[in-house]
Amino acid sequence: MEAYVEVIREDGSLERHRIEGDQITVGKSPTAGVPIPDGRDLEPEHLLIAPRGEGCWVAIAQGSKVQAKVRGEAFQHGMVAWGTEIEIGSLKIKVTDSLPKEKKDGDQKTSPVVLIGGVGIVGILAWTMLSDPGGHGIETQAPTEQLQIFDAAVQCPQTGAQALYMADEDAEGALAKSERYPFDASDGVESVQLYRRSQACYALVGQAEASARMQHEGDWMQHRIEEDYTTHRLRLERAMEQQRWPDALLETRALLSLTRHREHAYVQWLIRNERRLQLLVDQARS
Repeated sequence: MEAYVEVIREDGSLERHRIEGDQITVGKSPTAGVPIPDGRDLEPEHLLIAPRGEGCWVAIAQGSKVQAKVRGEAFQHGMVAWGTEIEIGSLKIKVTDSLPKEKKDGDQKTSPVVLIGGVGIVGILAWTMLSDPGGHGIETQAPTEQLQIFDAAVQCPQTGAQALYMADEDAEGALAKSERYPFDASDGVESVQLYRRSQACYALVGQAEASARMQHEGDWMQHRIEEDYTTHRLRLERAMEQQRWPDALLETRALLSLTRHREHAYVQWLIRNERRLQLLVDQARS
């Protein structure tokens, strides 16, 4: 998969850099993957960009002095669609999976197979529009039942030396998974469960200080994830209202990565809409 970072300056000039590997950093440090030495609003490594099939995961450096924005809204981390521009002061950073193409009318001929396939797809879309008052097949009204991402209480399933061993193992695993949260949200969710179990096991063997430390780390991680969950829900509602289907698809997938482990009406609603949104996005691209 080809992916590019475009740096758009205040005067309109543009630099394009190909993303090599799984991820790249952007900042004013010479060691950044995309170095912008004169970027006065940038940190040494301001952004981390990791391409995915449906877009890019972008994370902003903690403590950055200049707030990053996407479509005028503050942005810290999350999935963004291809073509999204991230504003940092006077700079715009754009992620794209294609280079500009020069085409002439009549250069391409339409395959008969494509025409036949198109007729079938049009039929499917026509049926969808007739069966759905909104004409797009998307369930825009989410279930109102409250979803809890995390278990209310986690118990230690071991005793004695085995409980201490589990506490140590879970503490190490929780730290590793919490660090992977910007790249895989489900790891962040799992890290909270590990922190909670480590907390319980340390408490069981009388290590109060270690237990309190695990509680603190777990509380902080849970708060961060719940804030992100709320933000993604609000973004999804706004994208649905404005029929911005590519954005709605990204937010749906972000929410699924946080909630797929739960048996809940809201999760099933997300799963159903993901398939329908993908169909709409694919049709828009064809």
